[in-house]
Amino acid sequence: MKSLQNISKLTLLGLSLLVTFAACSAVNNDVDTLSDEDIELATQIIGESVSDENSGIMSSMYDAVSTVGDDGISYGSDHKKVDPDGRSGRGRENNYSYSYDPDTGTHTIEYNRSVNHGDFSKNIALLNTYIFKSTEGDFIARPRANADSIESVDFTGNKSGSVNSRRGSSEFARADTFAIAGLHSTSSIVSIDGTHHGEGSASGFTRDSVEVSRDFTVDIEFLNVEIEKDTVEANGNLEQGVTGTLNYSIVLNKSFGDEADTQVIEGTIELEGDGTALLRFKKVAKVVRFSLKDGSTQD
Repeated sequence: MKSLQNISKLTLLGLSLLVTFAACSAVNNDVDTLSDEDIELATQIIGESVSDENSGIMSSMYDAVSTVGDDGISYGSDHKKVDPDGRSGRGRENNYSYSYDPDTGTHTIEYNRSVNHGDFSKNIALLNTYIFKSTEGDFIARPRANADSIESVDFTGNKSGSVNSRRGSSEFARADTFAIAGLHSTSSIVSIDGTHHGEGSASGFTRDSVEVSRDFTVDIEFLNVEIEKDTVEANGNLEQGVTGTLNYSIVLNKSFGDEADTQVIEGTIELEGDGTALLRFKKVAKVVRFSLKDGSTQD
């Protein structure tokens, strides 16, 4: 099992290598428009960075609103809630370790998720921290036993790994930082303030069967993101209960066929509250709808 030190070194090494690559490239942020290829690559990056099955932001949200202890992670009323289609990896954690620091109120967990499901597979190493607080602002040392007392949680999630699917393969390191409030039963709305930083590389083929590879960094900032508890309860998932807007910025180093280029792509992600999000681009009027579950685009 990896130690906390080793997983941190792995994540930092991956990030530093990618930052070096990006720094050595000439960044083109003066282009007034985006090509179809740029839009397709950016859509893939955002879809993977946000969606649950690709261990994106939605996966971290599930982890952030769970409770933890020395015997595992608890999702809702079920201690071990296994995703029925097997692609999220929740409920199948392994190499799990847990610690609690009473001085800071910090719960730290380290674990792995490995999924093999048909043509989809992923191997992820994760390191999460939680600080649970009551409505009075006191630390909660036993969040599972005192779940009804939790009002807020400060969450950090660091992960590194790889995903392989029909759309291609990718390797990444990601860091999420969330401040979540409204978890207490007296509130009907959960608010989330947060940021996401990711770096990675991927290869695959476009819809026109052109081989493409990319290295990228992506930064995402939360704006007025909320989860409606009644909607989550009715549908049994977070994807259909979350609304709000995210700002994103991508630095994309790409190889498309025989051509290479570096591009800055910016815009917004609108969480629709129906399991999808609308991806908008700063430089073009194009709008792409994608699934918060698996990142696939929808017409």
